[in-house]
Amino acid sequence: MSDSKSLISIVAALETEFSNKTMPTIVFDRGMVSEENLNLLKSYENLKYIVMCRSNEEEQFMGVFQRDKFNVVEGRDRKKKVEVLMKPANDIVYLLCKSEGRKNKEQAMRNSREKKLEKDLENLQNQIQKGREHDPVKIEQRIGRIKERFGKVSQYYEISYAYGEFSYTFVEGDKITKRVSNSLKKLKEKENGNAITFPAIAKRLAAIQEKYPAEFGKIRIHLIAPVLTWAPIEEIREKETGLDGNYLLKTNRKDLNADEIWKLYVTLTRIENAFRDLKSYLGLRPNQHQKEDRVDGHIFISILAYHLLHAIEYMLRAQGVHSRWATIKRVVSTHDYSTIQLPTTAGPVINIRKPGIPEGIHMEIYEKLKVDYKHLPLRRNLA
Repeated sequence: MSDSKSLISIVAALETEFSNKTMPTIVFDRGMVSEENLNLLKSYENLKYIVMCRSNEEEQFMGVFQRDKFNVVEGRDRKKKVEVLMKPANDIVYLLCKSEGRKNKEQAMRNSREKKLEKDLENLQNQIQKGREHDPVKIEQRIGRIKERFGKVSQYYEISYAYGEFSYTFVEGDKITKRVSNSLKKLKEKENGNAITFPAIAKRLAAIQEKYPAEFGKIRIHLIAPVLTWAPIEEIREKETGLDGNYLLKTNRKDLNADEIWKLYVTLTRIENAFRDLKSYLGLRPNQHQKEDRVDGHIFISILAYHLLHAIEYMLRAQGVHSRWATIKRVVSTHDYSTIQLPTTAGPVINIRKPGIPEGIHMEIYEKLKVDYKHLPLRRNLA
């Protein structure tokens, strides 16, 4: 779903399909959460939903996240612990969730964005110092683009650009030659029109000083280099990092406990993973057939393969292994069959297809899937 129109069409289809039955629960992620969509869901009395809240709603529960005691979701891998806490409020039930895995991932992403932001700012600062970028308007535009590119972290960075300054005054009563006076005047005009860089100004002043040392001593030069500075605002940064790993769900289903709400919500992740697996590992795309029956066959085989994939994941999940298919495939793929060729004096070659000896990690998966790895088939043929 991408907008309210698609949500309206789905709700209408559900009404038609479940007109005389209990309506199913709609689950969707933060991308579909808007006031318009929530009002649409609330307008249907029999429609149940579970949605992820936006960050501004999470901030209301920051104190609860930090001080209240949460309960660990049952049946989860301890290495990927998820803690939940239910908070009823009027007709809505909020579920506060804390995930160690999510926290580590968000912190790693935040650190990566901060490093990239600071690297871009350092590159810009180097260009300013070397005079490659000296137009204040263009510099401000580049700062704005950097802020936009790293919006999630730039919001708690204070970035400021101080313009370079160049001015001069003559010591009262001292006479300055017209040649020196005109040189400084032209230099100032170029600086006002952004026609000269700061390093060039400094170089030109050094040349004037070297050529006219006596005259230069009668001039007061005011010269400040342009500088780009940045630093995180720790108060805002701590507020943002305090929500890392935390997320908030809300539902109008009061008949479910905390574990049931969370497990129903994560079915959305499994559905998303299912489409990802179909499009990648199982070869649903690209579908390069032209005839309808061949297209149907291609889709049927992909769907059949997904049923097998899902059965494998389900059997492992029931025994405490929450790895996705990509991990299972990568681990098991290291256990191979080998072909042994035995030439004979009569001429034909005996080919023997024999499985390798499984390692401990292979045996663990095979045992959970009830695969008889000790009696895998051995094939012989003559060539």
